[in-house]
Amino acid sequence: MIISLAALCLIGLTYVVYPLWQLTFPGRPIDFTGAFTPPSVCIVFAAYNEASIIEPKIRSIYNTRYPIDRVSVWIGSDLSTDGTEDIIRELQHEFPQLHLHVNERRSGKSATINALVDQTDAEVIIATDANILFKEATIEELVRPIALQIATAVAGTLAYEDSGVSNSTATNEKAYLSIENLIRRAESRKHGICFGMEGGLYSMRKSFWQPIPPNTFMEDFFQTVQLISRDQKVLFNEAAIGLEDVSTSLKEEYKRKIRISIGNWQNLMRFYPLIWKHIYPFGVLFLLHKVLRWLTPHLYLLALIAGLFTSHWVLFASVLIGIPVSQFILLAFGLATPLAYFYAMNAALFIGFLRYLKGVKSSVWQPTKRNQHES
Repeated sequence: MIISLAALCLIGLTYVVYPLWQLTFPGRPIDFTGAFTPPSVCIVFAAYNEASIIEPKIRSIYNTRYPIDRVSVWIGSDLSTDGTEDIIRELQHEFPQLHLHVNERRSGKSATINALVDQTDAEVIIATDANILFKEATIEELVRPIALQIATAVAGTLAYEDSGVSNSTATNEKAYLSIENLIRRAESRKHGICFGMEGGLYSMRKSFWQPIPPNTFMEDFFQTVQLISRDQKVLFNEAAIGLEDVSTSLKEEYKRKIRISIGNWQNLMRFYPLIWKHIYPFGVLFLLHKVLRWLTPHLYLLALIAGLFTSHWVLFASVLIGIPVSQFILLAFGLATPLAYFYAMNAALFIGFLRYLKGVKSSVWQPTKRNQHES
């Protein structure tokens, strides 16, 4: 009984207590205002079969109020087969500082980004994704805290674009992202730590860039923690906005969460010793915001199995089996309630963990199908 309740309490700690702590005491806003000399910037991202979004993406970058002569763009094609490379080459006539790197073989996002960063000597790297559209102030807001020497890296704010799609998956994703942004903002304001930067939109001083280890998913979290381990500030700037469209289905989000889970476990194995080396704030925030979330499916199974060996086994079985079964039935009928979304995403986390145990030999990917990609 004690083991079951303890496991459930740990789930409540990461999903209820920790968010309430951060949202109730969000900290004081950080002043990012002030004049600065614009440093040189290189925007890098990997692309694989992104023909439907690549031109709007590139044009959103160049539609900026940041001095365009200080901006270069490097795109790495992981052997796209849908005409993505042809579109980029055509746009190079219009944008001379647009560069294309084509991998010799499918290499995955991390290896592609490493190759791109090696091509530039810009002072600031902005890492993004092909489907994230910039606003006029995005580059400036990602660079400003670095140029003012307030931060070494800046996490941007991903916001879902209003595409007119309204379904339960889109609603749940938007709610989750909104809460995560508020938590990251609070962590940044109070501790100078943002767990973690979103891979679709972040910047960092190139001199602090570390090559991403081979076959790594979640390279954004790798960069986040390697910076924090070196006592560098990683701050969240809610004014640095990137627009992203929602996944077209829960199935697409489920596959994405599996990839995220694999990357989570890769990074946990790399960085868990830091929890004990820097107990507060790093260790506490890492455990409460990230590690316990990654362990939620394990804790749930522990609570269920331990509960079956108590005198209240009927109650534990009814609740801990009955609720997810009922929610998955709702999913089968196309209704993704917040609770059903929670169970589905945690199922994906557990599948990702099992795939991590089997060994990760490649980080090649398929782009998530989103409403931006629909014809």
